Amino acid sequence: MWSRRKILNNLRRIIAKGNLYGNKQVEWLQVGDTLRLPATPADFKPILSNYFYNFLHLSCGSIAHYSRSGWIAKYPTLEDLKKFFQKGEMGKPVSEHIQPWKTDVKRIVEDIERELYPFRSYLKQRQKTK
Repeated sequence: MWSRRKILNNLRRIIAKGNLYGNKQVEWLQVGDTLRLPATPADFKPILSNYFYNFLHLSCGSIAHYSRSGWIAKYPTLEDLKKFFQKGEMGKPVSEHIQPWKTDVKRIVEDIERELYPFRSYLKQRQKTK
């Protein structure tokens, strides 16, 4: 069972900052012709917690991208995170990826979407009351 509080608190820090990392942009280390890995400088401070990262790649249909730094390199900004929740890596919204029996995950993803898209959530609420 996932902690809704931990994930939403971390999400709010990300929203306030506007990106998933602290001081520096993630840099890439080229390994051979086809592989590149995220190089983590000493002053790189991720805002995305390990807990939220594990939630994303274990419950939301994301691949791990080698590590938390790799995930941040793929989705470095708040806008990238929003796009991930809209389309995901499987080509459909994250909310559609969740199995119905995973009620804790479903509730957390709904809360994340409310935080990421407050105006859209407001419109849905208004349509329900009409």
